[in-house]
Amino acid sequence: LKDPSGRLARWSLRLQEFNMTVVYKSGRKHSDADCLSRAPVETPSGCSDDNDDECFLGAVNTDDMARRQRDDPELRALIEHLEGGRSTVPRVFSRVLPTFAIRQGVLYKENFGNNNTPWLLVIPSDLREEIFQACHDDPTSGHLGYSRTLARIREKYYWPKLPKTVHLYTRSCHECQRRKKPPTRPAGLLQPISPPTAPFQQIGMDLLGSFPPSTSGNRWIIVATDYLTRYAETKALPSGTAVEVAKFFIESIVLRHGAPEVLITDRGSSFMAQLTQEILRLSGTGHRRTTAYHPQTNGLTERLNKTIADMISMYVDVEHKTWDEVLPYVTFAYNTAVQETTGFTPFQLVHGRKVTTMLDAMLPHEPSDNESDDAQAVAQRAEEVRQLARLLIQDQQRVDAGRYNLRRRDVHF
Repeated sequence: LKDPSGRLARWSLRLQEFNMTVVYKSGRKHSDADCLSRAPVETPSGCSDDNDDECFLGAVNTDDMARRQRDDPELRALIEHLEGGRSTVPRVFSRVLPTFAIRQGVLYKENFGNNNTPWLLVIPSDLREEIFQACHDDPTSGHLGYSRTLARIREKYYWPKLPKTVHLYTRSCHECQRRKKPPTRPAGLLQPISPPTAPFQQIGMDLLGSFPPSTSGNRWIIVATDYLTRYAETKALPSGTAVEVAKFFIESIVLRHGAPEVLITDRGSSFMAQLTQEILRLSGTGHRRTTAYHPQTNGLTERLNKTIADMISMYVDVEHKTWDEVLPYVTFAYNTAVQETTGFTPFQLVHGRKVTTMLDAMLPHEPSDNESDDAQAVAQRAEEVRQLARLLIQDQQRVDAGRYNLRRRDVHF
């Protein structure tokens, strides 16, 4: 399961304790399914002879508390110093030594807090577990977090390194770990995919659909986009099989733009099929698969999918049967639109010139000063524009990563 929560998450944690194999069993063989599917009836919880460790200690009188304090090595040294029989005290008490006092044989610490308790009872080490159970585990304390548990204990009690021990106890509480979601930032920083140095050196590919069957029998759209120029190639497909994907890769990518060095896809069966893998091997193209359940790995192509679908929805007929006829036009519109990141159109970055539309042919316009340049100058200018686009993409990726990582934390495995 991806990101299980609630009961499924608790079941998953419980089952991880066992080394088991899950085997499917058909329903007709489950004669005992009704009994096994019922939730168990647990015995009432509470203090009993068999569960003494969960019960808080009984009343402790003054003499018993004084004896327990003197049984603690650290507290015994402090008490002996206060009674005048010892010259040195443990370092942990040295800075706050004037705040301690012995009252009726019991060690207390003066309280400078905001509550009305003038003296805090100093708890020996053998009673601290019971204090934790009463101030954190007990239903009247509610298994609250570090700050509230510490405040509850500080109202009446004291022992050395109290904040540290409270922090360790609340962090290691089994019930809190099992039930509560830790209040931490989500794991994982943004890892942008570096733009390539040449057009169609690295591309992403994905299947979009399924759509309602068109008049031509198509139900899928295969989308490919270049990670440098943002240029898109699309085609409507009947089934989205590996044969259709491989044919699109050869005809629309390799024969038009050359074989790419890297192809990024998800783990769909059409891309993982043996035929597709063999075509990629023969073309010398490396195949990178996205992480399972994480389409953001191929985010550029996924975002193009949404743009293509939104554009098609503007022009499709009422019965949704002509979407494949609209597809070439909306793809052209996308390729000839200025990209916000690069400031250029994908068409210009690929072909080294601006597109001439039907409107341009119908209306008069002044010839460009660059129309008389030789081929070498045109090629050089096109390459400069591509490298500028690459730098702009990298700058935008740094800005996006900085904004995204503000609410994330880095993890290392």
